[in-house]
Amino acid sequence: MIEAREKPFISLKFDLMFKKVFGDNKDKKPIKRLLKEILNITPKEVTILNSEIINRPYQDKRVYVDLMVELEDKTKIGVEINTDVNQDIINRNLYYLCKNIGADLKPKQHYNELAKHIQINFDYEGKHSKPIMNYKLINMDTSEILTDMIEVIKIDVAYYIKMCYNNDTEDLDSLTKFIGLFGVSSKEDARELCEGDKIMEDIYNKMEEYNEDKEVIGAYDYEWHQKELARIRSERAIKESFEQGIEQGIEQGIEQTNIEVAKKMIKEGIDKKIIAKITGLTVDQI
Repeated sequence: MIEAREKPFISLKFDLMFKKVFGDNKDKKPIKRLLKEILNITPKEVTILNSEIINRPYQDKRVYVDLMVELEDKTKIGVEINTDVNQDIINRNLYYLCKNIGADLKPKQHYNELAKHIQINFDYEGKHSKPIMNYKLINMDTSEILTDMIEVIKIDVAYYIKMCYNNDTEDLDSLTKFIGLFGVSSKEDARELCEGDKIMEDIYNKMEEYNEDKEVIGAYDYEWHQKELARIRSERAIKESFEQGIEQGIEQGIEQTNIEVAKKMIKEGIDKKIIAKITGLTVDQI
């Protein structure tokens, strides 16, 4: 049975909240701030390429990346929220990246017209040797870069969340506060991280607004409900497997005991039919 819960604070960890805040065509200051913090660039123009996904029914997962934007030089940047990180997720993200690159080339275009693609992954789990890791196609021996067309950036969100909780806010730099905002679990913590920074305060106000949005709440509850069902099914399967194992163990133990009793009775020369009746074993087994 799924129990009722208190109303949660929906953070940027929830992909629809992220899309609503950073995929707003009417206000591109949040996505420009993201590009500034992560890539250290200040683009004059940012075009959000998949804004239509934001109002698509949440259960519809036909999406190749959480957010895709294009800069004035045609560079395309995909941003992905990865709450669970394993090799399958890494492979999926690379598939999305290749899919988006493949979609670039139009009929009669040349390969040198392909745009640069950067994928930014906000990872909430997984092994990270550094808080931010940058990947390109390079020669393993000489470290020579094969092409600048592909770049993958993996961000260890958990590291920045820990930094935010273990240090005074005034001691944190803007990058740490910005990434930390993606994982803080309470409204009060989010407000504190954003205080005094106009764009961060605007981002927080959007988050607060969407925390009252029926679509976001419904999607969040739907995902939470699905995860709870999966958890309950998993716990039930483990319990049933454990109980079945105990039952089988008991049955095997009884059978082994009967075999030992039968062996002793055979040594005493007792008739096989009598042994079978007492132990429950068949004459053939005896």
